Amino acid sequence: MASVIFNEKFNKNNKNVVCRVFVVISLLLGLVSCKKEQDKVEDGVSLELAKERKANIGGVTYKLYFSIPTERSEAIMAESTIFFELFDLVPVILDFKEAKENILSVTSSDGKRIPYVFKNEHIIIQPEHLKKGRNELVIQFKAGESSLNRSDDMLYTLLVPDRCRTLMPCFDQPDIKARFKLTLKIPSRWRAVANGEPIRTEYFSNYKLYEFEETKPLSTYLFAFTVGRFSYLERYVGGRWIGIYHRETDTSKINASIPVIAKEVSHALDWMENYTGIRYPFDVYNVVAIPDFQYGGMEHPGAVYYRASTMFLDRNADLAAWMKRSDVIAHETAHMWFGDYVTMRWFNDVWLKEVFAGFMSDKIMTQLYPDVNHHLNFFLNHYEPALRTDRTKGAHPILQELNNLKDAGTLYGDIIYHKAPIVMRMLEREISERRLQIGLQRYLRRWSYSNADWDELIKLLESTTGQDLQAWNEIWIKESGAPVIEFQKDGIVMTDESGKSRVWPQAISVVWDYMGLKRTLIPLRDSLTPFRYGASVVLPDGDVMGYGCFLPTDFSIRFLDDGLENLNDPLYRAVAWQALYEGVLHKKVKGEFFLKLCIKHLPQEKNNLVVNRTLSFLRIVYSTYLDEGSRQLIQDDLERFCINMVNNKAEGKNKKSYFNTLLSICSSPKSCSYLLSVLKEEQNLPEDVTINEQDKISIAFNLVLRDTSIYEDTKAYIMRTVKNKDLLDRFEYVYPSLSGDKQVRDSVFNALLVKENRVNEVWVEECLRWLNHPRRRMEAEEYVPKMLGALQEIQQTGDIFFPGSWLSAGLAGHTSKNVYTMVNSFLEKHSNYPQNLKLKILANSDHLRRLHSEEENKDRLK
Repeated sequence: MASVIFNEKFNKNNKNVVCRVFVVISLLLGLVSCKKEQDKVEDGVSLELAKERKANIGGVTYKLYFSIPTERSEAIMAESTIFFELFDLVPVILDFKEAKENILSVTSSDGKRIPYVFKNEHIIIQPEHLKKGRNELVIQFKAGESSLNRSDDMLYTLLVPDRCRTLMPCFDQPDIKARFKLTLKIPSRWRAVANGEPIRTEYFSNYKLYEFEETKPLSTYLFAFTVGRFSYLERYVGGRWIGIYHRETDTSKINASIPVIAKEVSHALDWMENYTGIRYPFDVYNVVAIPDFQYGGMEHPGAVYYRASTMFLDRNADLAAWMKRSDVIAHETAHMWFGDYVTMRWFNDVWLKEVFAGFMSDKIMTQLYPDVNHHLNFFLNHYEPALRTDRTKGAHPILQELNNLKDAGTLYGDIIYHKAPIVMRMLEREISERRLQIGLQRYLRRWSYSNADWDELIKLLESTTGQDLQAWNEIWIKESGAPVIEFQKDGIVMTDESGKSRVWPQAISVVWDYMGLKRTLIPLRDSLTPFRYGASVVLPDGDVMGYGCFLPTDFSIRFLDDGLENLNDPLYRAVAWQALYEGVLHKKVKGEFFLKLCIKHLPQEKNNLVVNRTLSFLRIVYSTYLDEGSRQLIQDDLERFCINMVNNKAEGKNKKSYFNTLLSICSSPKSCSYLLSVLKEEQNLPEDVTINEQDKISIAFNLVLRDTSIYEDTKAYIMRTVKNKDLLDRFEYVYPSLSGDKQVRDSVFNALLVKENRVNEVWVEECLRWLNHPRRRMEAEEYVPKMLGALQEIQQTGDIFFPGSWLSAGLAGHTSKNVYTMVNSFLEKHSNYPQNLKLKILANSDHLRRLHSEEENKDRLK
């Protein structure tokens, strides 16, 4: 009996020991697992983390509260209740790119504190504080402000591509969509707008509370709210209410623009509904016009941001300005379906939302402007902007790699906004317009309020059409660069300047001369295509069927010199100017000859779109591709030409285009005196040339750059005569960069290197442009190494377009071999530099390469 009792006790004790050992081992394994989880967490949002979270987390809702004080210096206190489903019991990792001190508490729904680890911009919560199924976390925090765009009387969020984590703790990746329920406490005289419709407003003595309706599922980068001193108007158009928030003070602009904005938003919504077969997928559409907004627009559902200067136009605004406004409205509205309703899984496919927004906006514009040549408009909108990057050593594929979301901003640029629509139009011609529409309708229905990638769409299009699209996909989507296409006596040569000997299959429409112009469609399938009339080519691709750097022939240069204006089709004239400009870049056409062609042929050009593009070429060639002696020789002729076009020869709205060109190139005392009299309203201008407050500031900047002795008087005049507060704030920020005192300019530049001084990136870019203006290029060369050295920090702290605009503003004005050497030395010294940023440097310094690479090669041979 005693033996039995002993054995029972032994077995019982043994079981207890085993249980305790098991518990200890489980805890140790859990700690090891958690340690591994913590060790692999890196700054940003890695692709690995994103995939793991997507597999384990769903059904996310954010219930948010922000208390926004009147004083800009005060912190914004906030609370977020995050609801989510957890499929497997694993650590939950939230993104929060702020100091740990900004996290005030993390609790459960019943107020119990939840321990967490804060590491590498992440809040890590262990599984023992969670459960499978529905979870609820309450986080009190100070809102991060790096993406709040906060000024004294206005604040707006801008959270694309990975900036939501700079504002609040969240799962900041596009494929974890969530519903947002927002409450805002704001100063009593301010207004608020957000993704959802306001459902309740409570007023108190010095503040008010806005409560917004819960949104449809959104990616975190689309969450948005704006507060501040805004005026609000609404219009009922086409059976729907369109709200418009703005800060414009010019009554004539307001009265002229508001009806047009509302009408064009309604038109774009109707068109998209008809094309997709899907009703507007969100609850409300508000236009938010923001002064000096960083982008043209941003597609937040319910609160679509637009740059105010694009939206509110003078009564005499030209066709280009009207179409620019229409285009951005159509683009952002198309995003409601392509980007917002169906979103890319990961930001390497950011081009996917942009291409279809641009592609649809071009179609919308066709109905909106029936009298405009839209083939011409498409060419002008996309071909030169695409080649601006694609012809350089900074070219990259449409579809790029992305291992961490923190680098997503570097993917944006001309290739996804301009080359992608060109390529998509090629695809539409390949498979037919109707089949593409059917495929896109299937795409939107299949992944509604969800996410899809390019490979899924291309497979769907293949199943819709029965065509194999992989070869097309490889060269046009997954390869970088553009071919150089040149006509020789007996054939068409396609050159791959990268040295890879690639061929871009395409068809081009050659316009050649034999007793009158002939048009021939030629398929290009190899690096050399026989063409017996190569010696008599006038336009290499007159109808814009293909894509590449098309060089003019000697015959075409002579032909266009004799009678460019005799080409009856404005598209042909635009293609001619593009080919001549390409000739300047490839050293087949001299810069001074190009400018003389402008003086000779532009007086006969009536088409506003062609005028504007050609004048943009004129300004680039004048400032970049002429040596100082040639510039001085043609200066007087150019100034006389512009003044004559403004006062006499130019038609209607083209006059303002020539006025702006004069402003850019003016140099002589006579032209500066003319512009000063315009600024002081002592010069009678034609009625088609309206000088608004923004124009006044632009004139002032250009005149002070050329004559610093009028610095103080001009400042006083602007401060006295300009009434718009936002314009005056910008003027006061930028004006010191035009000082005649080098020490003042140096202090401005050094200030721009400090993050806290770069709150308004548009202003920063403008300062940098004036500091590095061609007239100051010699004194500004010393800025270049520091500007390049700051680029990585600019990318980490700025918005998506800022690295490119920082480089453009800092390098475009320089033409010396010394700066070319600085850029090359920087890249050689930083051999492991991030590839996407390296490509941006190469793209923005391409003019220096074209000016000096041959000279450099000769020096090496010596």
